Amino acid sequence: MSSSRWSRNGRGLLALHVTLFFVFLYLPIAMLVVYSFNANDVSMMTWTGFTFDWYVRVFQNLGLVSPNDAQIAAGNAQLYSDPNLAPAVVNSLIVGFSSSSLATVIGTLTAIGLDRAVFPGKQIYRGLVMLPIIIPDIVLGIALLVFLSSVGLPLGRGSVIAAHTLFLTSYVTVVVGARLAGMDRSLDEASADLGARPLATFRRVTLPLLAPSIAGGFLLSLVISFDDLVIAFFTSGVGATTLPIYLFSAIKRNVSPEINAVSVLIVAMSMLCVVVALILRRDNRGASL
Repeated sequence: MSSSRWSRNGRGLLALHVTLFFVFLYLPIAMLVVYSFNANDVSMMTWTGFTFDWYVRVFQNLGLVSPNDAQIAAGNAQLYSDPNLAPAVVNSLIVGFSSSSLATVIGTLTAIGLDRAVFPGKQIYRGLVMLPIIIPDIVLGIALLVFLSSVGLPLGRGSVIAAHTLFLTSYVTVVVGARLAGMDRSLDEASADLGARPLATFRRVTLPLLAPSIAGGFLLSLVISFDDLVIAFFTSGVGATTLPIYLFSAIKRNVSPEINAVSVLIVAMSMLCVVVALILRRDNRGASL
């Protein structure tokens, strides 16, 4: 068989592999989006018509739509009202933004220290910083639960923020560290040669160059925190239920159309974060050119 024929067959197999990969990856999400508009409130896999009722119900539970709205009081939107949805979203937002902000500050300083400082055991310390990424979530969740119980820290929103900050710091360290590895150190040296103090060099030279990676690390941390179930499940207490825990509990009771709508909104928020991160990355490349 000629090499050209092997090449054509190889391209065909590659195209088939890529197609099957993306179908397997995105078809469930596409089905979730489609059935979030299904008017059938009994069997979610039986299509009976198109409706926005479930999204209206979600917005009403979040307080974004008045319960006296005519569409709320009619049809399927009157079903599956759950007052626990709004507190779960609020908890997830507070935990996400708080832990991501703390992790961004700690992770950025850690990355700078690992890149610039020289001290004994540096490689061991670097490995320990990356350990939360490698450890399975369930092991980390149990370990954090045992630790929090041992030190007497009550389980609640604060314990979830502390737990998320712990493992999110590793992700920020990796993202910012990758940017530091590709930075031109001569810019810092030129700033020092011109008489700038270390703090001024950091504020005027290093920080602007790191800003896109810092923002990317923050967005990555926010998405991971908002999506986390296992660690939040072990470290949360009464009144600290996050959105993933709420969805996990709700789906065990009944797969309601409202759950599909909430899931689609989470996917949309995650995609928005990815778009923002890509824009920041493109702007950073344009500025460096």
